[in-house]
Amino acid sequence: MASPRFRWLVLVASDTLPKMILMTVFSLQFESGEAGESHGRPQLGLCGVVAGAGCQREAPPEMSTEGDQQDARWRGSHGIGVVSIHHVGLLCENLERSLEFYQKLLGLEINEARPHEKLPYRGAWLWVGSEMIHLMELPNPDPLTGRPEHGGRDRHACIAIKDVSKLKVIFDDAGIQYTLSRSGRPAIFARDPDANALEFTQVD
Repeated sequence: MASPRFRWLVLVASDTLPKMILMTVFSLQFESGEAGESHGRPQLGLCGVVAGAGCQREAPPEMSTEGDQQDARWRGSHGIGVVSIHHVGLLCENLERSLEFYQKLLGLEINEARPHEKLPYRGAWLWVGSEMIHLMELPNPDPLTGRPEHGGRDRHACIAIKDVSKLKVIFDDAGIQYTLSRSGRPAIFARDPDANALEFTQVD
């Protein structure tokens, strides 16, 4: 005697793509078998994506290229196409003093292509890999004292570097105070001349 089969359909609505209602259809099949067989064991199958038409049985193919993965991340960012952080803006009291720290101590290079002279305040754009730090000589509304000793407990920007031990030597020679990561990973926290907290984390 053939065992009865019961199928439940669960429809999940999604508005990921504009102007199109998508429904992902999951099929739950419950089988009752003869004695000695397992009973009521659910079998979950992805039926496919429905866009107002029929359902395809095949599950969506695995993403095989970096471009496909990037497209998926873009679709997951509400369709606005988030790519990366373009720059971090930091306030400073004196541009030359800040450049002593970022340019001469850390070795960051100025992006001369940025039109900082067109802005109504002094500033500089510094390359950090393919992103930038924008130094802005403007009044700082934040208190410069009373901030956490450990920069990891304050708002901060994180810069990836190759060798934390070498940076420690540079900071020691320059008299820059710093703290190490509390988790034990190779990372160091310090502050620039305007008390902006920075994290330097070691990457391969």
